[in-house]
Formats: sequence, structure tokens, C-alpha cells
Amino acid sequence: MPPRSLRDETATGTGTETGARTGAVAAPPLIWPGEAEDLRGKLAVAARGEAFLLHAGSGTPPGAMPRAEHVTRQLTVLAQATVVLSYALGVPVVPVAEIHAPLAEGRTGPVRAPDVHRASAVTLNLVRAFGSDVRPEVSWAHDLNRAFVASSPERARYEPLTSRIDSALSFLHACAGRPAVLPRPAVSRPALAGDSAPPPADVPGGGRWDPVGHMVWLHPSTTGTGRLVPSGAAAQISNPVGVVVEAGTTHDAVLALIDRLDPERCAGRLTFLTRFGADRITDLLPELVQKVASTEAEVVWACDPWHRNRRDPAGVLTEARAFLALHRALGTHAGGLHLPPHAGAAARPGALDLVFALATAATGRNDSPMTAAPVAG
Repeated sequence: MPPRSLRDETATGTGTETGARTGAVAAPPLIWPGEAEDLRGKLAVAARGEAFLLHAGSGTPPGAMPRAEHVTRQLTVLAQATVVLSYALGVPVVPVAEIHAPLAEGRTGPVRAPDVHRASAVTLNLVRAFGSDVRPEVSWAHDLNRAFVASSPERARYEPLTSRIDSALSFLHACAGRPAVLPRPAVSRPALAGDSAPPPADVPGGGRWDPVGHMVWLHPSTTGTGRLVPSGAAAQISNPVGVVVEAGTTHDAVLALIDRLDPERCAGRLTFLTRFGADRITDLLPELVQKVASTEAEVVWACDPWHRNRRDPAGVLTEARAFLALHRALGTHAGGLHLPPHAGAAARPGALDLVFALATAATGRNDSPMTAAPVAG
């Protein structure tokens, strides 16, 4: 029988809301709190500029339950990007795979807690198979990258990078006597509206942790209010929390959220994912970063250059480059990147297009785009 915190905490309510919560509390936890705590520690390193968060979007079509081919494609893109960026940036990459739960009533219906639990179970099962004791070798992902480069219109620009990674892998193998392996990804899930989120689990030693995902994402559209107002569950759990920040998000809302979710200023607790668009990032990011820095919160700054540039393919790379350049100028750390699950198409850049473009730019400099000295003035 599950512990009391998983049986009774959300036993109130009526109608379908009660049924949704009952289905969630009847299910066992999917993760051990130590896994989420480990991710929080890695994100703390990213907040210091000594690691880089790579968050891969869900490959599951909207409204559908994750399938093996969707998750496998997502994990493969994540693995390929991890190899390229860890080499180019010279720091460990922290891979996180996003899940999307199916909507209860088509694409306009609410996401229910039992659906999140099932979607997370499917994803975690494949993630753990993908990253078991016999983890995929870096050379496997690198071979896929070489095939991507061979068919890319930018082959001439990207091949020198893959050649250097070839040499680096040979050196690592010679030193260790065994092939390098890929890190196992963590899994993130969206926050749910109202009180329908899965109840946090109490564990020995104190602390309360979300039992479904290592990381929980808060977005204005998932709060049910259109504003950044964290649910009670998000404030109570100790998991890392990601916050989507858009052009309309006020500074006061961000600062209030920091005080609510990170009152003790725990490094790695909060990740801010900016979605400003290529035309707004230069105006909006610097002041926000400075205001957050004044709170002494040690947050991870990440960029989603896809969301606001869907109709402007060139804007994807423009926003990502601006994100890196602005953090260099501010003397802060560009700590992460969100990748879409798609490989790209004609006139539409995919995840690997952006990864190789940024990596080529990074390795063509004398300094890393994350850790370069701030620009004077």
C-alpha cells in the first residue's frame, strides 16, 4: 500500500477532478528523490557556468500518448547534441528530456494527473533502458552526427568540427582504454493547473519530492490563470523547477516567483527559459538578468529560440546567438538551450542545425561563449 502522503493528501474534491487525483495517488512513485536531487546539483553547476543544460522538447504529437519511436527520436537528438556541445563548450552537458501528456478532451482539454503519470512512465522506461549500466557510447551518437553533416548544405563548415571530435574520442579511448559513454538524461514534466498535480512524496530524512518527474516546468498557460503563479505543489516540492519567461512576463512577477519558490536561494532550484524572439531579446533580457542577479538567486538561464521564431527560420539562430552574446556582455552565464525534437526541413532549421552552428562558432573563438570575459562598458 502506498504511504499516506500518496494516498490521502488530495482526497478532497468532487466529480472528475476527484477521479483524476485518485488515479494519480493510487499509482506508485516513478522516481527516487535522490535522482531529482542529483539533477538539482548538476543544475547548480550550470548556474555557475561550469555545465550546460540541454533540454529536448517532446517528440510526441499534441494530444497523443508517448510512443517508443517518439521518445527514441527525442533521446537520439539529445545524445547527438550532447556530444557536439560538450566538445564545443568544454563543459559537461546536463541532458533533460521533456514529456507531454495527452490532453483529456482533445487538444483543448485539460491535462490530467493520471495521464501525466502514464506519459512519464513510458518515457522513463525508455530513458532508463537507454541509459542503463550498458549506456550508449559517444561514438554511436558521433557516427550519427557525421551522417548528418555529410548530407548538410553546411558540410564544408561542419566537417572540421566532426574531425576534431574524432581526434578527441580517439584520445579519450587511448587514455581510458574504453569508449566514452553518454550521460543518462533526466525527465521533466509540465506543471498542472489547480490542485490536480500528483501529490509530493515524503521521504526519509525530510523533504518532499514530485514522484513523476525529476524537473517540473511552470508556464503561464499551465497555471490556468495566464500568469506565473506557482501551484501549491510547485512551492512544496524540492525538485528543480523550470520557469518559462515570455515577452509579456513582468519583472515583478519573476521576482515574486523567486521569493515564493526559492526563498533559501538554493543553487539549481530554478531555471529560467526565455522565449523573447529574435526581435525582442536584446531589449528584454539584460534588465531581467540584472534584476534576478540582485536577488542573489543562483538560477540557470536557458534559451528557447524556436517558440517565437516559427515564421522566421533565420531568427532561431539570431536569438540563440544574441542570448550567448548578451550573457558574455553582462558577465553572466548562458546556461542552457531548449531543442525541438524535429530534425529540420527545407528552410526550417532543426535541432542539429542550431547545435552545429553554435558549436562551430564556439570552437572558432579563443574563448567559450559561456565563460568569456564580460565586455567593457
